[in-house]
Amino acid sequence: MVQELINAGVQIALAMLLVFLVWLIFARKRSGFLKFSGLYGAPVQAMGLALVAALIFAPLTIAMFMLPGLADAATGPDTVTGRVQALGMTPETIAIILIIAFLKTSGSEEILFRGLIAKRLIAWLGFGAGNTIHALIFASIHLLIFVAPGGPAFDPVLAAALTGVGFTGGWVMAWINEKRAGGSIAPGWLMHGLSNAIAYPALAFL
Repeated sequence: MVQELINAGVQIALAMLLVFLVWLIFARKRSGFLKFSGLYGAPVQAMGLALVAALIFAPLTIAMFMLPGLADAATGPDTVTGRVQALGMTPETIAIILIIAFLKTSGSEEILFRGLIAKRLIAWLGFGAGNTIHALIFASIHLLIFVAPGGPAFDPVLAAALTGVGFTGGWVMAWINEKRAGGSIAPGWLMHGLSNAIAYPALAFL
């Protein structure tokens, strides 16, 4: 558990450093860092909307990873769900799930994707085009599962499922952030983290 905290801290620190350097070089004179990155609180209504979205996307994620070809990759020994299966549902396992879901994965990814990439593309191209391109980039990252060690062989149906869920999730997270939360990335973080926190144990024990 301590190692996971360290790993999560390192990933978040690296994501923050990248965003900070971009701000320092390109936007320091126009905007404060917190405003630039979306690292501030969000309205309760936006957080509630993110909660509802998470409860919708978690089952979609679970269903996607139960598809033949993705199921084995999702529960391999080096995956979060594989580790949960091996350890069982103990208090330590629950803590590890929460650390990975809310810090290591969603913490660093929300800072990078919604706090930097989405915001910059939206600022340059407008919300529609900028958010769509950002969501495509976010979705494409999920296709790396096909080239990862132990990953499934490429399959167009699986690729379409990964792309569709990743694109939709990324687009909705940025929409809530920008249109309902005044640019805060907190709703996206909640939606992303909670979806993963539900999906990891569900995939491990279904």
